[in-house]
Amino acid sequence: MENRTHSIARTFDQVCALLTARGYLAGSGADAGGVTDAGRQLARIWSESDLLVAECVRAGVWDELSAAELAAAVSVLVYESRREAEAPVRLPEGPVRGAVEATRLLWAELEEDEQRHGLALTREPDSGFAWAAYRWARGEPLDRVLGASVSAGQELSAGDFVRWSKQLLDLLDQLAAVGGTRLAGTARAAVAAVRRGVVATAGTV
Repeated sequence: MENRTHSIARTFDQVCALLTARGYLAGSGADAGGVTDAGRQLARIWSESDLLVAECVRAGVWDELSAAELAAAVSVLVYESRREAEAPVRLPEGPVRGAVEATRLLWAELEEDEQRHGLALTREPDSGFAWAAYRWARGEPLDRVLGASVSAGQELSAGDFVRWSKQLLDLLDQLAAVGGTRLAGTARAAVAAVRRGVVATAGTV
């Protein structure tokens, strides 16, 4: 029990050091150790990749995207492939590619910072659901979305599609609450675009 307590305390200190280095906790002065504005924003994000989400919001990675593009770009932070080695997957052309690449660059920087602090908190973004999320948010029917996903290199069952869409909706709802005016509006539009049909009628997955 003592060893476990020391391990938890050490991890806590490492996380605090990471958050201080990235500006989520104040590092010096009278407010040292206090929560910054960025930290308060991070505290409102509940996600496995919460720190990366916060970094993307701060960097404005998603600010210029349409609702469907936002759904696709954000999906890389919720989806996780079942197999370690997936075939290359298709991404929508245009701004989504740039947003996903920017997200990956932020993740690489964050991963290096985490390693310097002895942590491994944030998993690599996964683009396997982006094509399906994009087409669904554009209003296409489920059978076409699933068929297009297979053609793009990622097979999804209807149940899997609903499950990942629900998780995507959860993160989009959070972005509607924590994002700036433009991002929040796009996130609300993306929520409306994704929450339809079988996604809207299915229970919690």
